[in-house]
Amino acid sequence: MIDTSSQIIVIVGAGPAGLLLAHYLLRRGYRVQIYDRRPDPRQIAPDQQRSFPISLQHRGRRALQNIPGLEEAIAEYSVMCRGTYVHRKSKARCIPRKHPILTVDRNRLVLVLLEQLVARYPEPTQLSLTFDCPCQGVDSQAQTVSFQAADGQSFSVNYDRLIGADGAKSCVRAALVAEHGLNCQQAFVPDAYKSIFLARTNRSQGVELAPDFIHACNIGGDARILLAPQPGDQMHGAFIFSAKNSPFGRLKTKADVLDYFATQLPTFRPLLSEAEAEALLQRPTARLTTLTCDRFHQGDRILILGDAAHAVSPSIGQGCNSALQDVEWVNQLLDQYQDDWSQVLPQFSQQRVIEAHALRDLSDYSFPRSKALVLEFFLRLTVGRKLHQWFPQRFSPFVFDLVLDTDLNYSEVLRLSEGWINKVKRSMAATASAPEVTS
Repeated sequence: MIDTSSQIIVIVGAGPAGLLLAHYLLRRGYRVQIYDRRPDPRQIAPDQQRSFPISLQHRGRRALQNIPGLEEAIAEYSVMCRGTYVHRKSKARCIPRKHPILTVDRNRLVLVLLEQLVARYPEPTQLSLTFDCPCQGVDSQAQTVSFQAADGQSFSVNYDRLIGADGAKSCVRAALVAEHGLNCQQAFVPDAYKSIFLARTNRSQGVELAPDFIHACNIGGDARILLAPQPGDQMHGAFIFSAKNSPFGRLKTKADVLDYFATQLPTFRPLLSEAEAEALLQRPTARLTTLTCDRFHQGDRILILGDAAHAVSPSIGQGCNSALQDVEWVNQLLDQYQDDWSQVLPQFSQQRVIEAHALRDLSDYSFPRSKALVLEFFLRLTVGRKLHQWFPQRFSPFVFDLVLDTDLNYSEVLRLSEGWINKVKRSMAATASAPEVTS
């Protein structure tokens, strides 16, 4: 039997995946050290903690449920959503989900995971946390990883195992690319976005959106808005648009933003305050990248997971779900191989790389961009459900239902949805809206 208590696991990145992995590893008896480049979220003022919503469906929730009490703690700051309302200017279409989705602000999710971790493992010999500490490099021969402390001083720590959970700009992954021949391709997502924060109700104008549904609207011109309800009658979301054709290039003042919403998003205009209109105008535009790696490990010592290994477009809401599922997968392999990392790490790559590649195709090509295919998309979504209900042996659920309402592996979802995915690929290639390769 391997003595886990003598092994130090260094996790770079204190996001959802890194923190959940710490829960699993500490339960197994390992000593865990976590380093993150960002400030300690426990020391950030509540009014600065808003970020963007995470939609946790079966895959992500199951990974949380394996740690008793963890999902319940997160649910206190979440809203359980039963589906999506797709709004048009004069009406809305309800798309119910078979299984509810837990929606939570990303920063709140991190904070709860962190607070639960510290409460359960207060001993510094078990768990240490260091924030404001960017990773600077990895020496795999010496089994050390170097960081820059908040005071600007550099230091190194030794590890028995190193986990890179440090996001799409992962320093750990960069070291594997530079020193160990990891093959990694990156591409820009065609979309850019701005975070947006609206009220859910405006009773003075008789506006009240459903509290347990996600709310979306396709504006046209590759622009759309996606909002998830939060506790306290608030909605957090993203204003998404083509990186090559931002509507904010034409919106110069707060009045311009308010007029744009009145014209293009009349359902949401009463929920947009003047302060948020001004903030939206000034808020920076974010651009995301996707990643495709040929493996997720090096030897029996280093592992990358989550966005560090397979960042994807947020279009179908699986980035965080797949990252949390990575953690569950690591734990299952540790069970299977009795904590023998020399078997766990190559098996993780062998099993998860194919799933990550399938998820990238699903994320890039499930939702179409051409107007004709958007109409076909909703037709397939509604009629396809009926056909599957009447003739389940002949008609599979549509791709979104397979992703959100089943726990099928992504590779199986892609196989069942291959015809639609290839159709969207051809459409995007014809309009030159496929992801731009960056490296």
